[in-house]
Amino acid sequence: MSSCLFLLKALLALGSVASWVTAGEHEFGGECPADPLPCEELCDGDASCPQGHKCCSTGCGRACHGGIKGGRGGDCPKLLAGLCIVSCMVDENCPAGEKCCKSGCGRFCVPPILPAQLALNPNRTIRSNFELESPVP
Repeated sequence: MSSCLFLLKALLALGSVASWVTAGEHEFGGECPADPLPCEELCDGDASCPQGHKCCSTGCGRACHGGIKGGRGGDCPKLLAGLCIVSCMVDENCPAGEKCCKSGCGRFCVPPILPAQLALNPNRTIRSNFELESPVP
């Protein structure tokens, strides 16, 4: 009986030593570096970023990023009312000559406003899915 108690005490002692050793194995000295993308709004849309950069979500904020592949030229028209239909996620989902634009709660393909057109008529808007309309004077 005493040998069983001795064995039980030995196992308990080994268990506590093993947990003490393994707990120390996973901790290293030093401090973690600061998050390179803090939870801050560092941009407000692609137009607020340098040329060739895009304003992207960091998970808890927004920051400008370069080297983004894909996308088509031109700007999305201003949207007055949109449908909650998602017919695209990126420009490449759209037919040639169209851009995937947000409509408030959805996304759909529309012809983009190119820089030359933008200079001539900056107030172009979309009233519904694909209807372009000039503002009323």
